Amino acid sequence: MSFQAFPRHLALLAMAAALAACGGSGSSASGTPADTTAGTFIDTAPDTTASIALDGLPRVATLPGGAALKGMSDALIVGDHIVMRSLSDSSITVNGKQVYARTRLSVMGKDGTLLSSTDYGFTLAAGYTGEWVMLPSPDGFVMVQSGTGTKLLHFDAQAKRVGDAIDLYPPVAATSTTELAPAEGSAAVDGNGFWHVATFSLLPITDKTQYQLKLCKFDFNGRQLTPPFEISTSALHPHVAATGGAVLTTWLEGGGAMVGMWPKGLGAPVLRSLGTGGARPYAVALDDNGKLGVIWNGKATLSSPGGVMGVALDKNGVAVLPVGRTDLGQETLSSKWAGTSRAPEIDARLYKGSLLLADVVVGSYNPGDPVGDVLVVADYGVGTAAQSAQKSAILRIKLFGPGSEIGNTPVLRQMVFGDHAVLLIGDENHLNIQQLTRK
Repeated sequence: MSFQAFPRHLALLAMAAALAACGGSGSSASGTPADTTAGTFIDTAPDTTASIALDGLPRVATLPGGAALKGMSDALIVGDHIVMRSLSDSSITVNGKQVYARTRLSVMGKDGTLLSSTDYGFTLAAGYTGEWVMLPSPDGFVMVQSGTGTKLLHFDAQAKRVGDAIDLYPPVAATSTTELAPAEGSAAVDGNGFWHVATFSLLPITDKTQYQLKLCKFDFNGRQLTPPFEISTSALHPHVAATGGAVLTTWLEGGGAMVGMWPKGLGAPVLRSLGTGGARPYAVALDDNGKLGVIWNGKATLSSPGGVMGVALDKNGVAVLPVGRTDLGQETLSSKWAGTSRAPEIDARLYKGSLLLADVVVGSYNPGDPVGDVLVVADYGVGTAAQSAQKSAILRIKLFGPGSEIGNTPVLRQMVFGDHAVLLIGDENHLNIQQLTRK
C-alpha cells in the first residue's frame, strides 16, 4: 500500500485545526571519587538551582554474571525507576561487519542500582539494527523504530513486552520501487499521544534520493490522531519536541537547518530557515507552557566561538537574540565548559523551568593539565531573554579509577527525580553511574 500525502497547503491548514483539537496539555564503586574541586562555575543560577553537586562515588554497572553493561543508547524514567536500552548480545553481519541489535532493556532503581535485565535480541524486529525512540506511556513505555521502519512496541513498567508490534505506516518491501519507505524518524509525547516525524523515500536509495518529511500525531495504540502532514520534500535528520500544546520539528534541508513550528494559541503553522551554519538542529522543550527552542553543535570560525549553541523561539518561530545581535553563531551556551563537545548528541531535558544539558567535552580539567575528557552538567534558566543570556549553573567532572576511560561513542542521559539526578555515562565498553544533587 502506498502512502499518500495531503497537498502541502491543505496539510498546513489541517494541521492548525488538528492541533487545536488534540494538543496535550548490580554495581561496584570505583574507589576513587570524581574530581570537581576546580570544576564548578556558577553564574546567577536559575531560580530552581543554586548549584549542582556530586552525591557519592561513580559506579561501574555490570550484569549479574559480571559482564559489562555496554552500548547504552537511551534511557527514561518509568514510575520510580529507570529503564535503559543498550546493546544486545545478538548480532548479524552487514557489509562484512558484525552489527548488534540495540534491544537489551535493563531496569534500575532510582539510585541506578541494576534490578533486572532482558536481552530481546532480534525478537522485537527481525534483523533490525537501527535505533529506537523510547517514550513514556500510561501503562509503562513504548518504543518506536527511528530507522528504516515504524514499528511501535509496548512494554510494562518492568520492561516486559506487551502484545504484538504495530506498524505506524504500512511496511514497504525492499524490492518496491513505487512506495515511500521510512528512513529515519523521531517522536515526542504530547498529552494523549505522541508526535512522530519521519522522512520517507522511494527505494532503492541512491545519492540523488529525495526524502519527504511527514509529521503525524498517534495515540499510544498507534491510531492516527491527525492526518500525516507533509512539511518538506527534501529533509534529513528530523527531530521533534512538544510541550503545552505546541509542537516543533527541526531538520536539515539543502544543507541548512529548518524549523516547523505550531505555537500554542496560534491558528497557523510557521516554517522557517535557521542559521546554524549547516549544523544539525535539535528541537527542545524549554518550559511546560509551550516555549520551545533549538540546540546544535556549532563549529568555531573567525566570527563565532562555536561549541554547544542554543536559542529560544518566539511564537513566530524567530530566534530570540540579544539586542543588536543577528548572528546565531554567537549564541553559545558552552562558553564556560572549557572544552570541545565530542558526544554524538547532547543530552537535553526540561525540569522545573530549567534546561538541563549534559555532554562530554575534550579539554584540560585544570589549567596546565593534559587534554582529555571532561563531563559537563549544565542547567540554564528559561525566561524572556535570549537563551545565551539566561542564568546558569555548570558542573565539570573528571572521572578517575576503573571504568573512567570514555570510549569513542559516549552517550549521556540525565535521569532527574524530585530530590536527585542519576547521570548515566555509557559507551561501547561499559556504563558509569553518577548520582547528582541540585541545591
